[in-house]
Amino acid sequence: MKRTLNISIVTTALLSYFASPMFATAKETNTEFENVAVMKDKTGPSDFEAWNQTKQSWQKEYGLQLGMDYNMLGLQAVDAIGDSSAASGAVRVYGQWDLVKTDSGSTGGVVFKFEHRHKYTETSPKEFGLAELGYIGFVHSLYGDQGFRVTHLFWRQSMLDNRMVTYLGFLDMTDYTDFYPLASPWNDFNNGVFSSGSGTIGGLPDGGLGIMLGGFITDKVYGSASIMDAKGNASDLLQGAEDLFDSGATWKSLEIGYTPSRDMLFIQNAHLTFWQRDEVGNDEEGYGINVNLSGLIEKQWLPFIRYGWAEDGGAMYDSSLSAGFGYIPAQRSEDMFGLAFNWASTMASTFGNIDFEDQYTAELYYRAQVLPWLQLSPSVQVINHTAINFDAIEIGDLEHIFIEDKTDVVFGVKARFAF
Repeated sequence: MKRTLNISIVTTALLSYFASPMFATAKETNTEFENVAVMKDKTGPSDFEAWNQTKQSWQKEYGLQLGMDYNMLGLQAVDAIGDSSAASGAVRVYGQWDLVKTDSGSTGGVVFKFEHRHKYTETSPKEFGLAELGYIGFVHSLYGDQGFRVTHLFWRQSMLDNRMVTYLGFLDMTDYTDFYPLASPWNDFNNGVFSSGSGTIGGLPDGGLGIMLGGFITDKVYGSASIMDAKGNASDLLQGAEDLFDSGATWKSLEIGYTPSRDMLFIQNAHLTFWQRDEVGNDEEGYGINVNLSGLIEKQWLPFIRYGWAEDGGAMYDSSLSAGFGYIPAQRSEDMFGLAFNWASTMASTFGNIDFEDQYTAELYYRAQVLPWLQLSPSVQVINHTAINFDAIEIGDLEHIFIEDKTDVVFGVKARFAF
């Protein structure tokens, strides 16, 4: 492994990268090209009968679908370099308001998601992997301390008898890019290598100004294309739009995929995703490709294999290969057991041109729908990697900056309260 490095460049590159957004949302079945972009996060109704009836009446009378939840995550590491625990929470209000409906059944309306993400501990779970484990990756990519955020605010227009849809406004690219059934860190795997992009898509912008067009080319072949702000700024949409017009830096995607039936699009699909990102800050212009194969066997097993490759563009890894499965227990159809393994090679250009050793990650979790309004999900991650010792960097101990062949075990518990 190469040891030549500029410490200030490495530290700046690492910290600036891990402050960037990386988000994903879960996909569910739908007979249209896409599921409603934010309502797919909803796993079930709350247990407040009057409130549920009110929401149903709003949807029937006004075309307004509304969901709210509060999410919490706690992490505990066995052999951390720094603090051994981290915890955070997030409150979300999301939905879709259909304002236009044609005689053919096509609809147009506003999709929105407002969030507040806040930490309970000194280090948030999003920062925990790098800051406390020295890990080049996210043990969880969403639970940070960014405060108020608007990740979705766009017009959604369906067309051609719901075979096609377009988004225009402030988008989250993980709604339509490189999806598979267990992609959502809110609901399923925690580690970022098992989310949309597999760590090999640079930037993963959300709250970025852009446009997407997607739909079915045939009954079994679908495609999507988009262009949006390469940086995005979900904490300040207007500032993000201003930065886009000042810099002109964009992120583009093109995806083509196959599904055996339209109503199983987000469960059974094979796809190729191509992306390109302009130069942003210290990140060079880059591009890459992602491959996914996922399916459903006997209505209980959800096996998947995923691969990503990238050249620069601020991607975390230049190669990432994952394989695993989800399992739906026979008597608990809303629960999920998941197990997955990953190999990844760090992108040297993103991290000060350091040539790290390969990383290996395994994760196991069980998501239990305890009550109609309460979901609990314990998990364990095992990560083998070369760790960065920031304490050694601070004191200038060049001989102990890296801890080779370090194995970390991280236990986690997620809770979700739906309203």
